[in-house]
Amino acid sequence: MRRAGQNGSRGGLAADESKADLSAESDSALELVDVPAAVVCALCGDPGCMGCGNDDETTQTSGIIAIVPWERPGGSMGRLWSTAKLTTLSSDSFFAALPDGELAGPLRFAVLAEGLAVLGMGVVALPVVLAFAPWLLEAVGRDAYLRAWLIKVLGLGMPALALFMVVLHTLHGLSLDLGARRVGARARTSRGLRFGLYSCGWDLITLPAGIGMLAITDGFGAARRAAPMSLTVPRSATRAFLRGVYQLDGDAFRKASRSSMWIAGLLAVVAGAVFAAAMAFAALA
Repeated sequence: MRRAGQNGSRGGLAADESKADLSAESDSALELVDVPAAVVCALCGDPGCMGCGNDDETTQTSGIIAIVPWERPGGSMGRLWSTAKLTTLSSDSFFAALPDGELAGPLRFAVLAEGLAVLGMGVVALPVVLAFAPWLLEAVGRDAYLRAWLIKVLGLGMPALALFMVVLHTLHGLSLDLGARRVGARARTSRGLRFGLYSCGWDLITLPAGIGMLAITDGFGAARRAAPMSLTVPRSATRAFLRGVYQLDGDAFRKASRSSMWIAGLLAVVAGAVFAAAMAFAALA
C-alpha cells in the first residue's frame, strides 16, 4: 500500500510538471504572436501616432518631433523671440525638421518679426544720422513742410520695408520648392512657404538691435556668435531644409540649390522693381 501511494504521488507530480511545461510552451508561443496595440489614435488609427489633435508637437515620418514655439500656447513676445533664436542659432535642426501646418501663424510671425527688425534698425540708425548731420534735427523742427514729408516717408516707408522683406523671404521659400520640383522631389509648397515666413526671424536676430537684445537675454557669447550669421545662416538653413524635408543629397541637392538661387534672384528683382516704383509714387504723391 505504501509503495502504491508513492507511485501515485510520483504520477501526480509528473502530471503537474507536464502541465507546467505545456503552460510555459504556450506562453512562449504567445510571445511570438503579433498582438495589436491596445491603444490607438482616435483620429487616424495609428498606434504610433502622438495624437493628431496635439497642437504643440508635430511628428515627422522620420520620427523627429519638431516643436515650433510660435505655434504653441503662451505669451506672444516670448514665443516670437524663442522662435527667432531657433531659426538663427539652431537653423540646421529647426529647418531640417520643419513640420507642415497652416500659414496664418507663420505669416503673423513674419510680419511682426520684420516690423520689429525695421523699427530696431531705425532706432539704431537715428543717433548715427544725427551724429553726421546734427543740423537735420533743427531743420525738421523749423520747416513744417520737411517735417510733414519726413513723417510721411517714415510712416509709409518703414511698414512698406517690413512687408517687402516678408515678400522676399516668402519668395525664397517658394523658390526652394520650385527648385526641388525640378529635380523630381515631391512638391511641398506649403512647407516651402513656411520656410520663407519663419526665416524672417533671421532679420530680427542679426540686425544691430537684435544683437543688442540677444546680448542682454543670452549673454555676449551668443551675441558674438550671431553677429556674422546674416551672411551664413541662409545657406546653412537652405541646405538643411532641402536635405531634411525634400530628402535631396548629392547631385540632386546641388541642382535644386542652384535652380532655387536663380529663381529667387529673378523673383527678387521683380519684387524690388515693384517696391521701388511704389515708394517713388508714394513719395511724389
